[in-house]
Amino acid sequence: MLRRSRPRSRRVEDHVDAPGSFSVTAIMAAYNEEDIIGLSIQHLIEQGVSVYLIDRASTDGTVAEAQRFVGKGLIGIERFPDKSGFPAEDAQRLTWGHLLERKQKLAQELDGDWFIHHDADEFRESPWPHLDLCQAIRRVHEAGYSAIDFAAFAFPPTDDNYRKGHDLRTTFRHCEPARRLDRLRINAWKRSPVDLVSSGGHEAIISERRVFPIRFLLRLYPIRNQAQGERKILQERQPGWDPAEGAFDWHVQRDGVESRDRFIRDPATLTAYDPDAIRLQLFLRHRGVEELETALAVSEHDLEVAQRGMAIRSEELERARCEQVAAGHEREQALQERDALARTLVEGEQQRSALASMLEAARWERDELDRTLDEVEGERDALARTLDAVERERDTLARARDELREQRDSKARTLSDVQTQRDALAHSNNELGADLARLQARIDELLSSWSWRATGPAREVLRRLRGR
Repeated sequence: MLRRSRPRSRRVEDHVDAPGSFSVTAIMAAYNEEDIIGLSIQHLIEQGVSVYLIDRASTDGTVAEAQRFVGKGLIGIERFPDKSGFPAEDAQRLTWGHLLERKQKLAQELDGDWFIHHDADEFRESPWPHLDLCQAIRRVHEAGYSAIDFAAFAFPPTDDNYRKGHDLRTTFRHCEPARRLDRLRINAWKRSPVDLVSSGGHEAIISERRVFPIRFLLRLYPIRNQAQGERKILQERQPGWDPAEGAFDWHVQRDGVESRDRFIRDPATLTAYDPDAIRLQLFLRHRGVEELETALAVSEHDLEVAQRGMAIRSEELERARCEQVAAGHEREQALQERDALARTLVEGEQQRSALASMLEAARWERDELDRTLDEVEGERDALARTLDAVERERDTLARARDELREQRDSKARTLSDVQTQRDALAHSNNELGADLARLQARIDELLSSWSWRATGPAREVLRRLRGR
């Protein structure tokens, strides 16, 4: 059911807009939100916003609750995916991407100057207390902006008392900022072709987008009591998620929830809700301030990096200076060592010259010794020859002495005959004795001489050779 009408009432019953007035349409998706859908639609209508509902085959009274507002600000109810062109299986599985594509298409088909990507458990408000949501969006529109970001605050249950029809503001009094993945909520945009799928619905991407710097207020009530939380997450959401969408982290806020988890929170872990303080904070810390803070943080980081770089550079310069001083000391030490080496080299050269002179003298002495050795060897050879001659002469004399003895013995019988010869022989014997004495003296002199002692080994060798 698709109806193109503007909201007719700021109260659900009797609001009529002037012709050509500014209009805002919220495209809401819901699945089994019977306990809160009526409050959500009523809130939007009271805020001057038309509502178009996409129901994803709810099995409770969600559609019945919504139908009470048809013609009173609810401009249409669509059963998804019946008329969307998507597969019928989308009724049993949570294909968030297909729902976002359907919202993109509806934003081109429905009437409205602005559109809001909306869920059944969301309640949006103006940052100005005296302006409703439609009036505030119109002010943003007239200021030349084309998109609005929302500051999201989650209101978890602090007891298990909530039931359908209870006042949310009195039942849920404590809140906390939305999780990091829900912080970016650019969910309202000026009529234009829009891309919701790329960001998983977290931001409306349009051409030449100008986001209003002050965030609007967004109250979230995804879990209202323990039974509803278990049913919503464990029975309806987790089993129906499309596994292909897991890679995009679109459902990461519900990952890891198990049946034993408690959804009831301790109020001490939350903050008491003060809308005036939150609105003041939204004005004080708007997107421009955050951009300046981010730029300041970046500048401070750059300054810190630069200071660290300067400190490092100073340390490097100090190390370089110390290294230069050390290098100077090393250079001075090297010069001193060079001078010492030069002196050592001169001394070494002098010692080398002295050693060369000593070597030359030693060579001359060696040559002299060689010549002396040659002379001694010559004398030794001469003495050896003399000794051989003496030995031969001694042998000859020994044989002659033996012959004389034989002659003396043979002629002893004839003493008279031999007397004359004996005298002659005695005279000869005396002479021979003198010769022998002289020869013995010569031999003793030879034996006592240095050359004889020096040639002793050679004679021993000769005797051994003769003995062979």
